[in-house]
Amino acid sequence: MRHWDEARQAALEALEQILETAPRASKAVLIDDLFGRLRLVLWVGDKARGETLRGEIDEKLVKECGVYWTGDVWLAQGGGKISEPDRKLYDRSWKDARAHSSRVRLLDRRRNRGAWFSPPSPPIWTLPSKGVGSGGPPVVVFYSFKGGVGRSTSLASFAIHRARAGDRVVVIDADLDAPGLGTLLVQAGGERSHWGVVDYLLERSFGEVELRDYYHTCNAEGISGSGEILVFPSGRIDGDYLDKLARIDLEPPSHVPTEHPLALLLRDLRKEFRPDWILLDTRAGLAEPAGMLLSGLAHLYVLFGTFSNQSWAGLRLVLERLGGDRLRQDLPQADCLMVQAMVPENSLLAEKTVREFTDRARDEFLDVYYAEDSESETSGDVFWSVGDADSSDAPHVPVPLPYSPKLADFGSIEDVADDLAESPDYRRLAARIDARFGGP
Repeated sequence: MRHWDEARQAALEALEQILETAPRASKAVLIDDLFGRLRLVLWVGDKARGETLRGEIDEKLVKECGVYWTGDVWLAQGGGKISEPDRKLYDRSWKDARAHSSRVRLLDRRRNRGAWFSPPSPPIWTLPSKGVGSGGPPVVVFYSFKGGVGRSTSLASFAIHRARAGDRVVVIDADLDAPGLGTLLVQAGGERSHWGVVDYLLERSFGEVELRDYYHTCNAEGISGSGEILVFPSGRIDGDYLDKLARIDLEPPSHVPTEHPLALLLRDLRKEFRPDWILLDTRAGLAEPAGMLLSGLAHLYVLFGTFSNQSWAGLRLVLERLGGDRLRQDLPQADCLMVQAMVPENSLLAEKTVREFTDRARDEFLDVYYAEDSESETSGDVFWSVGDADSSDAPHVPVPLPYSPKLADFGSIEDVADDLAESPDYRRLAARIDARFGGP
């Protein structure tokens, strides 16, 4: 029995071969439906060949695709009379499908993870430094393909760094399946919000809400200095949490003219609190919230990885989404920077590991993220190009973060706030992020 991806590839290759000898105007859309079954829309310029070609294709795909082939071949042209609704449906299938060749296209229908396949989006608002728009705080997303690499701790470190500089920082725990940031940023004796992001996403669809119900403040002087950190936890993990999570639709129908609920949360926060920064900790892996946030909505993506092949396999998908997918549509890449997590404490081993990680990162970015220099010459500074790869601030150049036993196990955020704010490693990360937004 063939595997699903083998059957789909075999179908595409078979269609290419068959259409080579078909009338010149012939073309086809292979539809891969919600259940992984294959069907076809076929246009045949020569009406006399329509039924013959349909039979030939069906016979070939039965052999090549086995159980994945449905036997459905809809003639959009070259068959009997077609109703106007059906004609519009067939034409729409050709328009929505992605090209495999000039004659063959592939249309995917998916049950979930739609955010990972949605069109690239611009940042949710334009920053004042860009010279246009009303401005707003930078939105920074912290992401890792694998968990347990210090992503949430690094976000907390940057939040403390900016708060001690006098800023108001909003922190959002968008890791809805494995929350933690909301508990991490709770000061001793302080209260934690009873509600959070999950509650907001469920309740906001019914109308306006009061944001004060969904966050707590982390503003002890020993943590935030002269600034403050507003923490939106994912929600309280109790008997109702899973029920609420199961009712949230993070994939609204594309035909409904409404913003994604996470984008709506960001706009509400900006309007009510006027923060200096908005930081989001998102789910590791290929979860739905991560797919939405990685669409380009943020102004910067801080990507955490290790040297393992598993980590790079996932990060490559993310770099393709942030870079290659956008370049193919003549859009600038979504800005990002790499963090190498879990670097060994041994100095000689650390030096070797960082060098190897940097080389691997450069190769991956050159392959799927950086634009060719010729592409960027006419686009000013909006593209990261191959020529930029030699810059010390290029996105692929990592900030190494060593493993710290103290930060792996502590009682209260006050116990490690100074370490997070003053550690040379975390200060380097903060400086790289600050520099993206005109900081020193």
